[in-house]
Amino acid sequence: MLSFLLDGLHEDLNRVKKKPATDKIEGGDRPDAEVAKESWDTYLLRNKSIVVDSLQGQLKSKLVCPKCD
Repeated sequence: MLSFLLDGLHEDLNRVKKKPATDKIEGGDRPDAEVAKESWDTYLLRNKSIVVDSLQGQLKSKLVCPKCD
């Protein structure tokens, strides 16, 4: 419920009125910090609000197969 409310507030308060088209960010063999910075900068091209400024961030998840690593 809270996530839905915050998303609605973000959309209503978004300062980006005309959202530019963006490309998917591919990591490849680049360092995580470089890919994260590029991804966040791309995200901010379309999303700027007090909710993003105060409450949003990035997470990285990694899945490793326990049988074959």
